[in-house]
Amino acid sequence: MVAPSQSVATHHPRSGAMGLKHRIRNLLGLAAVTATVTDDSAPDRGGGSGRGSGWFAFEGGPHDRDTGEIQQQYADALEAWRKNPIAKRIVDCITDYVLGDGMKPVANGQMGQFIDAWWTHPQNHMDRRLPELCDELSRSGDLFLTLHRNPVDGLSYVRPIPKDCIMRIETLPNDWETEIAYYDVSSAATTREIRRWLAPNHPEAADAEAVMLHYAVNRVAGALMGDSDLTTMIPWLLRYSRLIEDRVRLHWAARAFLWVVTVPTNLVRAKEEQYRTPPETGSIIVKDDAEKWEAVAPDLKGFDAQFDTRAVRQMIDAGSGLPPHWRGEAHDVSLATAEAMEHSASRHLRRRQLYIRYLVQDLAHTAYTRAWQIGKVRARPDAGRISVETADIDRDDNQDLAGAASTIATGLETLTRILAAPGTGDTLRSHMLRMVMRFAGETVDEPTIDQMLQEMEA
Repeated sequence: MVAPSQSVATHHPRSGAMGLKHRIRNLLGLAAVTATVTDDSAPDRGGGSGRGSGWFAFEGGPHDRDTGEIQQQYADALEAWRKNPIAKRIVDCITDYVLGDGMKPVANGQMGQFIDAWWTHPQNHMDRRLPELCDELSRSGDLFLTLHRNPVDGLSYVRPIPKDCIMRIETLPNDWETEIAYYDVSSAATTREIRRWLAPNHPEAADAEAVMLHYAVNRVAGALMGDSDLTTMIPWLLRYSRLIEDRVRLHWAARAFLWVVTVPTNLVRAKEEQYRTPPETGSIIVKDDAEKWEAVAPDLKGFDAQFDTRAVRQMIDAGSGLPPHWRGEAHDVSLATAEAMEHSASRHLRRRQLYIRYLVQDLAHTAYTRAWQIGKVRARPDAGRISVETADIDRDDNQDLAGAASTIATGLETLTRILAAPGTGDTLRSHMLRMVMRFAGETVDEPTIDQMLQEMEA
């Protein structure tokens, strides 16, 4: 494995190595990081194998988060998805709406035959794997996929690599957006070595047995890593979880109550002895008017608490961009309000859908290109020949489009009768035709309008 020695591994002094080791283990709990923390005080200078060095720090763009933040964000998002039903519901909604009934790359000729065989191969099963990849992209903000080429038939097998295993992304010196290599520490726990994966853009990628592709969302300019869709919501998910846990404990405590017995002053001591042991449930107590019993229970102010919990949920909904009734909270939302809420969510999901479509197309094109590079297919790779059908995010759009088409057809039919009516001058015809086209959203130049009028007269 090749790894440059100048920047892949760094070390911390001996005095803080053990403390850093335990702190990362306790806070992050990520084996890919803690397994590479050692007590060695001397960094590796012998060729970049990673032996004898301290913990590996991520190296990326100028606006990338530091190693601790990247690892913590990934761990928090994964834990939230596993334990918090709201977080999982948000990720599930993104995947369900983006993929719909599924996506599949299609092409003509030999390219289409190869892509179909690659897509359905038992080692890939991309139809079944695609929802998991979409979940991972939303959950972590990054997707690292390796393509392992079979030299016999040229098919490539897809395998994902967790984001927290990538410790460096190498780019061209003068181009941040062209990634050429990735450094993976997933095997450092056993081999103490960093594996270098070449990107398809690397000059030596054609001869490599495997390459890695990187896809990212929520990425700022100057950063190589993306951010999870849950990043801004995790603090509020934690606050909401604590609020709910506190309310559950309080309601459990509310089942406990006290009996306050009021008696004359001269009977206080006698009644204390009598009721030193509380009466059992179902007991019958006979008393006179001088003795009054009153049950006292905690006042939880549950009605007031709903406003605090709703405010926290609104922060979560603002971070997800999804309407609250999608996660099961309808309350007093009317049908009109629900439809209005879904418009912005549909736009956001459509943008993610377009990126997933690009991901599928690029992945299929790369797999075919690698087979072509070793002569297993003859047709030259062409990404433009690969098409990917996507499902409708909002099926109501079809109804709206159908209604708009019907209205336009009716309007054009009426316009045609008016323009063909006797006595209608050319100036009026030209002005009416131009006005209707403008309101229909179409821009028509003067020569075209004149040609349309001439054809109507003929």
